[in-house]
Formats: sequence, C-alpha cells, structure tokens
Amino acid sequence: MSRREEKSALRRRMSALRDGIDASERRQASEAIARRVMALSAWGRARSRLLFRSVGSEVLTDRLIADTLKARAELILPRVEGPEEPMAFHVVRDLQEDLAPGFAGIQEPIAERCPERSIYDLDFVLVPGLAFDRRGGRLGYGGGYFDYVLNLRTDLVESGSVVAVAYSTQIVETVPLEGWDVEVPLIATEHELIDMRKRSV
Repeated sequence: MSRREEKSALRRRMSALRDGIDASERRQASEAIARRVMALSAWGRARSRLLFRSVGSEVLTDRLIADTLKARAELILPRVEGPEEPMAFHVVRDLQEDLAPGFAGIQEPIAERCPERSIYDLDFVLVPGLAFDRRGGRLGYGGGYFDYVLNLRTDLVESGSVVAVAYSTQIVETVPLEGWDVEVPLIATEHELIDMRKRSV
C-alpha cells in the first residue's frame, strides 16, 4: 500500500470513529480541550489568533473564538478561495454579520467586510485534523491548507504557537507522513497536552 493509500484508509477510519462520538461527549471534551488551550502562555500572549469554525464532528471551537473576541485579540478566520489556492486570512469581529457559507459550505469571512491579513501577521495557529500521533504527526483532510501555513511559519511551530486540537480517540500509533507534512509541536486533547518539545532527543 502506498503512503497516499495509507492516508486515505486512515482518513476513512478516523472520520467514522470521530463521527461516532456522542454529541454530549463531544461538547464536554471540547470544553476541556478549550480550557487546556487557553491555559497556554502562547495563547495568552497572542494578539492575532488564526482559529477555525468547527464543522461536523470536529472539536468545537466556539469557546476559543468567544475568548478571543472578549480578549480583544484579533480573531482571524480562514477563507478558501479554491481547491488549488492557499487560504486567505481575515479579521472577524462579528460572527453574525461577518460570515457566510463558503468553500464546502463552511462558514467563512466575507471578504468585503473583513480586513485581510498576511500569513506573517499571525502569531498563533489552531490546527484541525483527523488523526495525530505522539511524535506530532498530523493527518489533515487532504487539501494541504494548514500544511502550507506551517511550512511558511516554522517560527510559530518552533515556539509552540501552533496547537492542534483533537479528541483522545484521534491519537493513533503512527500517522503516515509525506515530505511536505509538518509535525505539530502541541496537541491538546480532553485528557492531556501532548508536547513534542519535551521528547528526549
């Protein structure tokens, strides 16, 4: 089986596993994950946070979004301009007025209402995914959007200002990686913070 086929099989398995988590359990786990993220020093000092709006059975990010708006940090949400285009980054101030269904039906910033920011303006990145391993390996959805960000902002990766969020059931023994995949430095689950920076060399 090729690496690409391994990834596809793991995506199918982990999607089904995550979708099978009870809704109330997802809410409770997401609340614990949010508290873990908000306790990080990188979160507290960040003035421009790239977050994402949850879809389907993803970890709920509502608490993190609300905390960012309350803290008067810049809430940055991504907008996908096309399957072959990198994400654009926009400041969102009002979730009711500034968002509309975009790529794949996901709520995205309305470009005309929301100021755009450069990838180099970001100082915190929250990362979604389907599966992770304890070495920081991450299996995304196949679009490469967050890999693009992490490849350009290795400074954020190295400083621990990139945090992936996942339910504990999304942690697997090994995620198959390819050359462009970037390992994440921190993974917050409902039970623990997995910190790759503390691994023995």
